[in-house]
Amino acid sequence: MNKTLKIDKPPTTLFRRYEKVIGVFVKYGFEDLIAHPPFNRLIPKSKKLVPFRDGRSVFSYTRYERMRMVCEELGTTFIKFAQIASNRPDVLPVELIEEVTKFQDNALPVPTKAIQKTLNNAYDRPLEEIFESIDYNPIASASMAQVHRAILIGGKEVALKVQRPNIDQTIQLDIQILRSLANFVENNLPQFASFQPRELVKMFEKSILKELNFTIEAANLLRFQKHFKGNNEIYVPSVYPEFSSEKVLCMEFIHGFKITDLEQLENIGLTGKEVALRGINLYFQQVFDHGFFHADPHPGNIFVMVDKKICFVDYGMMGTVVESDKTLLANLLLSVHDRDVVGLKKALLKFGRDVSNIDEKELEYDIREFFSNYSEITLEQIDGDEVIAALNSLFFEYKIKVPSNLLLLLKALVIIEGVGLMIDPKYDLIKNIEPFVRRLIERKYSPKLLTKKAIKALGDLSKLSSKLPEEIDDLIEKLRQGKLQIEVAHKGLEGIQGTMEVISNRISFTLVLVALILGSSIVVLADVPPKMNGIPALGFFGFLISGFFALRLLISIWRHGKF
Repeated sequence: MNKTLKIDKPPTTLFRRYEKVIGVFVKYGFEDLIAHPPFNRLIPKSKKLVPFRDGRSVFSYTRYERMRMVCEELGTTFIKFAQIASNRPDVLPVELIEEVTKFQDNALPVPTKAIQKTLNNAYDRPLEEIFESIDYNPIASASMAQVHRAILIGGKEVALKVQRPNIDQTIQLDIQILRSLANFVENNLPQFASFQPRELVKMFEKSILKELNFTIEAANLLRFQKHFKGNNEIYVPSVYPEFSSEKVLCMEFIHGFKITDLEQLENIGLTGKEVALRGINLYFQQVFDHGFFHADPHPGNIFVMVDKKICFVDYGMMGTVVESDKTLLANLLLSVHDRDVVGLKKALLKFGRDVSNIDEKELEYDIREFFSNYSEITLEQIDGDEVIAALNSLFFEYKIKVPSNLLLLLKALVIIEGVGLMIDPKYDLIKNIEPFVRRLIERKYSPKLLTKKAIKALGDLSKLSSKLPEEIDDLIEKLRQGKLQIEVAHKGLEGIQGTMEVISNRISFTLVLVALILGSSIVVLADVPPKMNGIPALGFFGFLISGFFALRLLISIWRHGKF
């Protein structure tokens, strides 16, 4: 029996937010999601289905388009939830993920007084003692924060990223509602349970709380700066931790232009092809050399400076890749590059966390079909975005659960390829990523690294050998005192256990049968009376019973097909 979610008199603010959320769901034709208790009690009577949007019937839009519209109308939390959830192509269908990419993160500016209040709360001294001036007209305004230009005492120009007032409270309320909806969907709507809403909400909460804390972004920036120290092709902005807090980030103001501004590139003597190659090679260095990468590399977050250096901004969403995951990704991309069916199958299965129920033969057929789409074209003509989208479809179809950091990376690679194609239409992601991938594979099997691993293994063996005598003494002592306990757990042996019982029963039955035949033979040879037609009666009946039992045993074996 399915359990319904209980909502016990929510606080007024939460109740009103529930009412707003449910009203928007009704408005866009999702009554099936909220037509059950307890949500149906919260449907505002004044909220009815709006039959048209932009001159079209609501139902002329696909279900996924209407999902996007719901998120857009409900604002920051739901937009961010959809964007973060779109990093799970193993859970969500491609059509829904494509809709999510249409979101525009623009928002109306926050009033000056509200920004001043946030800044005053962030510092323990007056703003006049920290800044010479602050421009309260934002240079960028997004759903979670907006950016202002300011000048520190001493003349240093900085960018202040200021969190929107009360956005953290709104997000906390919406997370409660999302949890309620996720629980209800998994318990009552099996057709949507495959989207794993509880897991998506959990992943969203973890990610959004990090983005809300600007001290984490400051730490990300410092780490990124350390990785690229001494690299003359990239510029990493300075951050001022002493003037930063959870709600305010103070960093160096960057004078530059978007990487996709071809006219400005030409003015400083750069071609789109040069910038694409340099910028995306810097991105591959983040992934394969440092294992710490910018997870949202869209054109608005990559600038080119007058001295031709490339600068990444907005370090709120970063990804990490451990060495083993780098190798997984390298094997997958090399298999795509080499069109290796078996190699790609193995790579996909290693990507997943639970692949026990996957039909490997069927997967191999689908991979062959995947490669057949590219059999008549050259590597240079392959669209990397299309390749990764096809891989994501395989993840979704076979429910291959991939670690979120790797999915985040695959999505980032799609974005970075899009940037490359904007400035160089002939840019080839697969071709340009290959040297980094091969270098990673070579590094993994380099004599130096293998020697290092061997030395570590010898060290571990040495530690084990030094502890072994003591461990053996403890074992012998427990054995001597009768305190040694061994627990054996068997799994999947029920069938074998039943077979063994049948075998042991038949062996016992056969032994009894043999004993009966031998006994009867001895009685006949001993010529023990009474007799029947000159044959000892006891021996005769013994042979008769033995024959019956032998016939029964043969029939039993024959029936079970194990003759």
